[in-house]
Amino acid sequence: MTSITQLIDSALSQPEKSWAQLSVSTRSEKLIEWSHALAEHPKFGVLAAKMVRFQCQRAQQLISEIQLMPGPTGESNELYTAPRGVFYITSDENSSVVALVGQITAALIAGNAIIVGLQNKEEMIASVIVEGLHQANVPKLTVQQIDAKETDIDDVRLAGVCFVGSKQKEIQLNQQLAKRDGLLAQLIAETDQERLTNITDPHFVLRFITERTRTINVTAVGGNATLLELGGGNH
Repeated sequence: MTSITQLIDSALSQPEKSWAQLSVSTRSEKLIEWSHALAEHPKFGVLAAKMVRFQCQRAQQLISEIQLMPGPTGESNELYTAPRGVFYITSDENSSVVALVGQITAALIAGNAIIVGLQNKEEMIASVIVEGLHQANVPKLTVQQIDAKETDIDDVRLAGVCFVGSKQKEIQLNQQLAKRDGLLAQLIAETDQERLTNITDPHFVLRFITERTRTINVTAVGGNATLLELGGGNH
């Protein structure tokens, strides 16, 4: 039986031109293609497809553009986003598939890899999700499936766990993650399966990214670019 450790190894071994290196627009195109298949599937339907489009639209508005920041010494400062890594996606039985689709879409549109592990009869839903994403040309190492019974979320390389279901199970998962060694992993849970209050938050996708800055400084020490001209002339 394949372990979650092996799947994380696979996800992190992707080449440079991987899912994370694609633009938000390119990732969105593939996920929108997936949404068309969801709309026609009896287990998902139009609401699930709308959730995909909603998360993609919010990502386009929030994380697709590089933000230029002031450079007090003449340098170029850019603020951009990057994915957090690998997320494990799970749920209770008979949980909202719309909520599940929302979490998966937000994780993927941000450039992360996911491992889907659903309980018992929900495994069929997991298979439909994974196969549908692969058919939409999302890389196989970006979206993987595991038997939920074989899952150990203590692997420190997991960036986080997404969960749809009861508050009691949410507490159990949170306690398990809190005991883990290494960096803290966040739990992104949706327990309000009627109103979907977390997933419909317009800034939900930001739970799946980290901010980074890039500085390019070609000015003289002290920040006065005119110093570069001194003594220049014809030399």
